[in-house]
Amino acid sequence: MDYPWLDEEDLLPGQDFDLEIIKAARNADAIIICLSKVSVAKEGYVNKEIRRVLDLADEKSEGAIYIIPLRLDECEPSFERLKKLHWADYFTPHAHEKLIKSLSARARALKIEIPENEDVAKAPTPSDEELGLHHFIEISILDDVKVSYPFWIGKYPVTNSQYERFLNAPDFTNPIYWLDFLKFDEKCQPMPNWGNKGFDFLKEEIKKGKTGKLLPRFWDHKDFGISNPHYPVVGISWFEANAYCEWLLQNWDRLPEGRENPSLKPELIRLPLETEWTAASGGVIPAGRYPWDEEGVVTKSLKVILQRANVEESAIGHPTPVYAYPLGKSPFGIMDMVGNVWEWQANFFIKDYEWLAFRGGSWYLNQFVERVSGRQFFHFSRPNKAWSDYGFRVVVLPKK
Repeated sequence: MDYPWLDEEDLLPGQDFDLEIIKAARNADAIIICLSKVSVAKEGYVNKEIRRVLDLADEKSEGAIYIIPLRLDECEPSFERLKKLHWADYFTPHAHEKLIKSLSARARALKIEIPENEDVAKAPTPSDEELGLHHFIEISILDDVKVSYPFWIGKYPVTNSQYERFLNAPDFTNPIYWLDFLKFDEKCQPMPNWGNKGFDFLKEEIKKGKTGKLLPRFWDHKDFGISNPHYPVVGISWFEANAYCEWLLQNWDRLPEGRENPSLKPELIRLPLETEWTAASGGVIPAGRYPWDEEGVVTKSLKVILQRANVEESAIGHPTPVYAYPLGKSPFGIMDMVGNVWEWQANFFIKDYEWLAFRGGSWYLNQFVERVSGRQFFHFSRPNKAWSDYGFRVVVLPKK
């Protein structure tokens, strides 16, 4: 296990291709077989190599971790002997860590020392640009959703690293960000705005602290806060989420959002209305569908759900990076629309009690709540409340 053997790098001109591959396989401590829909459908030399490796496995001790099937997508391994082995799905969360655990177990069995100072269990973190972290997606109109105007929505929920920019802004407490938040009733119709309530909330909260800033609750918690930059920000109130939206609007042109969405010129930035959120998730027909479901399909399998969303049954117990579930994207490519964190909505669930609506479910609740049609309010869903599974996503209405 000193280093991986790769034929394109380790084979020298003039060497016998077949002989060298057999030697390398026999000398290997572990072999990872990468599988995809394309590779398992192919015929030819690759299958011949896999058969050889399977035969070499008979030389190893019974129960030894020698061959590790690694699925790169939802393919069906083409060899019955591979199907009997537990495979790792590299397109699901924490797959890299599971693969490392298997290799580490093999190393211990062979009494191979693993350097303690090497943090090998963490996969490389993609850059913001690679993720499209600041990307907005235009939503076309669906027949079953009551939205008749163009809008754009964030590809991801707002993350800790994105919200931190607002926290560090020298004008964080500028009243322009905290006044006159828009108000909508249960049917997503406009009402008189919130006036000074957001700014009054800010002043009261800052009085309670000592930093002159209003930090998200759980900001310093190892499972929720800023030490996890690509987790969705949690522990912020509806007022704070709206203030971030206004800050983003006022500073759009100098932020990555403006540079990475050059054709988008915002007239308004706010939280989504439930009608907009539903449209972005692909609509509510048929009843009980999840955002990833294709037309006419409703997911029933818990295994499929766990591959696509961070829900209670995942037993993770806290948020995960917003990019961790690529299979869970909506038809428009919107990520993390169910599970992970509840998303504050712009409109009321029950306006008489000032209970605002949530969509999307969270890491804290089970698979049956996480459907597109699932909507929720809590006694803590008034605009000044915050909790460890409350997050938000941003909508942009473009200039006409």
